[in-house]
Amino acid sequence: MRALLALLFVPVLAFAQAGGPPFIPVNMMKVSDSPVSSTVDAVGALIAEDSVVLRPEIDGRIDKLLFKEGQPVKKGAVLVVLDSAEQRARLAAARADLKLAESRYQRSEELVAQHFISRQALDETRANLDILRARLQQEQVALDKTVIRAPFSAVAGLRQVSPGAYVGKGSDLVRLDALGSLKLEVPVPEAYLSLVRIGLPIKLTVDALPGQRFSGKVHAIDPVVDPVSRNVRVRARIANPAGTLKPGMFARATADLGGKTRAILLPEQVIVPRADGSYVFLAVDGKAELRKVVLGKREPGRVEIVSGVRAGDTVVLDGQIKLRPGVPVVTLEQAAQMMKNMPAGKPR
Repeated sequence: MRALLALLFVPVLAFAQAGGPPFIPVNMMKVSDSPVSSTVDAVGALIAEDSVVLRPEIDGRIDKLLFKEGQPVKKGAVLVVLDSAEQRARLAAARADLKLAESRYQRSEELVAQHFISRQALDETRANLDILRARLQQEQVALDKTVIRAPFSAVAGLRQVSPGAYVGKGSDLVRLDALGSLKLEVPVPEAYLSLVRIGLPIKLTVDALPGQRFSGKVHAIDPVVDPVSRNVRVRARIANPAGTLKPGMFARATADLGGKTRAILLPEQVIVPRADGSYVFLAVDGKAELRKVVLGKREPGRVEIVSGVRAGDTVVLDGQIKLRPGVPVVTLEQAAQMMKNMPAGKPR
């Protein structure tokens, strides 16, 4: 086909130079709608329902590790204990200071009633009492932080520390992943956004588990469309009671969206990509017209045109590189006929 275009293009230019109209021969086709599947396919990686890396909020030495790697842990279970001897001593000191301050405050109240000290002295004693109460609470919070608990029921990963190790604030201790259900996040073209809904069933296959099929439902739709890819992120939740699926597995999802059963599908080579979007060349009244289009679902060798082209339009299949908007175009058959009808003596 490319060779035929090349053979015809040179004589047609010669014909134009001899006084004929500058037609460019191209391969065209009439646009029509075709039956399409109402399903959409997407791929993505599985992620845990909840996932966290436990990290201490204070510096300290690891006193105890109370979990086993790769084993389930329950919400609230103590997993890591830091050495708390120094913190307990600070708490005891704060408690003693508070007890003394309470005694002084009671004595100050009695002295104020007897007019031995001023009301201002009593206020200062009360302020000191409040400061020591806050200090006691602060020391209690610090002591509580030496005990690290599971924030949710999960499976413990591989530990990153050993008993006796000194860890700084924010050091990785162990990762927890909730595997009772997993989530799959996939991009869906904005053209299908109106058909995606919460609760939409999906079917799932995983490369690591050939022959097995899983099911889930859409539970969240991102309210923002990516301005570059024109896709919207959709998350589905997949039940995983047996723990067969693991976070990070590569999964392929299929969803039946319903809706339209016919669409315009064109060969991929008609698409002219540009920085601001996708275009196609149409033949309108014998001239090339560049039309911006919105793409939808892709099939092997074909792409859906959501808008910009209608059934009955004539689209240019190839040769777009030499076309410009407004240039007259003819079909290959018309170009061949023109060559036959050239007057004798005209350059060939």
